[in-house]
Amino acid sequence: MIKALFRSAIAIAVVLTARQAVFAGRDLVRYNAMREMSGDPPFPVGNGKGKKPETNAEARTTNPLAMLLSIPSDVQRYLKMRAM
Repeated sequence: MIKALFRSAIAIAVVLTARQAVFAGRDLVRYNAMREMSGDPPFPVGNGKGKKPETNAEARTTNPLAMLLSIPSDVQRYLKMRAM
């Protein structure tokens, strides 16, 4: 019974992962179409190896980690402006 429960859980996880991958693929196609309309390169294409972004805003748009790490400082800046 425990083996069947684990097998079922693994099967459900595989199906949900595959479903998410399909929907993520559709979203990526849609996102790349929007980037093409604005004149930007497709999402998986980087800006070249070793080439650093010229501005902080460009770093936030090209590097998801930089964007996530900048959220606390953005919130702090927003709260400071809100308090004025």
